[in-house]
Amino acid sequence: MRKSGLTIDRLTSCCIIFILFVACNGHSTQPKLKFEPVSNDVYSPNENYRNVFSAWKDYYLHCTNQQLFSDAFYLQLQDRVYIGSINNQHAIDVNKGIVVFDTSNNYGNVFKLLSIENAFNCYDTIGLVANLRTSFYNELVSALSGSAEYKSLASSIDTGQMKIRITTLYTVALMRDKLIELLSTTKDSSLHRFKELLLTPGNVLLAQTVDIFGFIAEFSPKTKLSRTQQNDLAKERFFDLSNSRDNASIILLSNNNLRVQLNKRFSVLGKFLQLKSF
Repeated sequence: MRKSGLTIDRLTSCCIIFILFVACNGHSTQPKLKFEPVSNDVYSPNENYRNVFSAWKDYYLHCTNQQLFSDAFYLQLQDRVYIGSINNQHAIDVNKGIVVFDTSNNYGNVFKLLSIENAFNCYDTIGLVANLRTSFYNELVSALSGSAEYKSLASSIDTGQMKIRITTLYTVALMRDKLIELLSTTKDSSLHRFKELLLTPGNVLLAQTVDIFGFIAEFSPKTKLSRTQQNDLAKERFFDLSNSRDNASIILLSNNNLRVQLNKRFSVLGKFLQLKSF
């Protein structure tokens, strides 16, 4: 009986030691995650960039009556990346094709990770400083050129007289704590790959954006419109933008200016975060 008692005591002790060992090692091998902002001091290439960034910052304040978030970058009129995209100095969409959905937890809807910070219908003109005029002009030409009915008007835009009004402006942000929780607990293979990409040195996450949903351009055509064109454009006409579900409209105003409205999303300002483990 004594020998049996010693065996049971030793077995119990071994079990306790093994449980403690597994518990301690299981806890220590799980790294913690944190996001750190990328300072906008790392990128300010020239005076042109600084002037355009300043114009958007002033417009944001004027439209929202709020200060722009810290460490913002000017993204140009960006329609190729979305919030949640991973970027580096060589590619603007590293995680293209990887969808931030979690099939193993309670984050099946990606909007559970997003916060709409604000939204405003501005309809005010923005100062066309530096190459900002060129950026809007290029979008306008692209829209008109893709329309069979109005592509002839693309060459008649007088950029010197062009005015741009922003329609809707809004700010969207990823909720960092929820995203870290998701990346720390998910069993979804695509999100494991997403986390690996985020932890790769040089990769950063676009975590907050200021988006505009379209703009209105008003300009005087360089050449006089034909009578047929005048009659046709006396009423607002709508047309689809090429390779897109977005659309646009055009109308001839009483002052003989043309007004074109593009209903299309652009990201213009953004904040980047680096994911680190510790």
